[in-house]
Amino acid sequence: MNLKDNAYIILDQILRHSFDEIFIADAKGNILYTRQITESLFGIPHEKIIHQNVFHLEKQGVFSPSVTVNVLKNKTEETLIQETRNKRKLIISGYPIFDERNTMIGAISFSRDITEFEYLKKENEQVAKVIQQYREEIAELKTKATQPFFFKNSKMEKVLDVLSKVASLGITVLLEGESGVGKSRFAHMIHHLSSRRNEPFIEINCGAIAESLIESELFGYEDGAFTGARKGGKKGYFESAGGGTLFLDEIGELPMNLQVKLLSVLQNHSFMRVGGSKRIEMKCRIVCATNQNLEEMIQKKTFREDLYYRINVVNLTIPPLRERREEMIPLIYEITEEFNTKYGMDKHFSPEMIAWLSRQDWPGNVRELRNFIEKAVVTTEAKEIDLEIVEDTTNGEPSKKAQDMTLNEYLESVEKEFFIQMYKKYPSSVKLSKKLGISQSTANRKIRKYVDEL
Repeated sequence: MNLKDNAYIILDQILRHSFDEIFIADAKGNILYTRQITESLFGIPHEKIIHQNVFHLEKQGVFSPSVTVNVLKNKTEETLIQETRNKRKLIISGYPIFDERNTMIGAISFSRDITEFEYLKKENEQVAKVIQQYREEIAELKTKATQPFFFKNSKMEKVLDVLSKVASLGITVLLEGESGVGKSRFAHMIHHLSSRRNEPFIEINCGAIAESLIESELFGYEDGAFTGARKGGKKGYFESAGGGTLFLDEIGELPMNLQVKLLSVLQNHSFMRVGGSKRIEMKCRIVCATNQNLEEMIQKKTFREDLYYRINVVNLTIPPLRERREEMIPLIYEITEEFNTKYGMDKHFSPEMIAWLSRQDWPGNVRELRNFIEKAVVTTEAKEIDLEIVEDTTNGEPSKKAQDMTLNEYLESVEKEFFIQMYKKYPSSVKLSKKLGISQSTANRKIRKYVDEL
């Protein structure tokens, strides 16, 4: 192909297939060339714009402003963003055309439609805002990730209300309650709801450390402090906690001589390592817990009264699980999922089994329930764990109780438990019927049968 001989054909193909709208005018502003796309961009048929004058069209508002007019006036390159009558947004670049004598003979402009780009930009900005909102919500959920699933319960509401208020204050908190109620988890909640959440959380069971070691474990020791001491010394838990939280569980088990030292630390906010002479600032927050009656221990002279008042700045008494029955069913699901993840399993309890679990008193509280669920998950072969396993797990007593019922009696007991739990969450026949997909009259009948008799 001879490019020179076929220059017109090649130029026509370039103009025809260009991605951009191409606009050519002579030195007086008369339009010599536009593409067919002009109509969709500017709202004027192609045949009506050819041979029109850009200066006139600018005055009529067809091009407002006109890049070509600016180029012809200033004899320089021009670029601007223009919105057309068809509500299209264009980025237009115009260039003067000079002949070999450097005389301007016209102008050419290239228009690129960026309407969709601008739309996508706005969409992306909105998406970015939504993503940021989700990130903030996720961060908040992570902060509260250690909180158990609580249903409405007046006792628990009071505990959580106080907990949320004191979490960020840094004051000492004493958690009381029966063994296994989840005091450790509440201590974690306090830590994660505070500004210390990114600092260490260290949990110490004061009754699980030998009396001869507990002082050095708590406060650390210097090199050569005693026979067998690690070379270079060792940090204690108070030091390792940094600006985080030190959770002293079973505080009632702390020996009397160490109660004196703990009192000194809390009063002076500093301590010394065993065998040391330099005082170290205490930066951590102290949360204590006990399942003992410390006031009775004070009377028996086994717990210091002054330490009790120092650690009992805020007292939270965690109610036993039997007084938080609204929490049982979601807690069962939560614990089951935890052990499924831990052991790589996919077990679940049957509705009848869940109903039975939620009716038990669990004197060992959450700890006992966790132990039962863990054993059931790891020892049963079936994917669905049913009441059949109860006989083996609990020496047959609850199983026999269930077996003494007729099928209708048993199903009615399950239905009763279910309605009582759901009514606590949806305390009206309208709400309950809508949630359960039954008629309001049926809901009323069930409420009279199961709830009103309580």
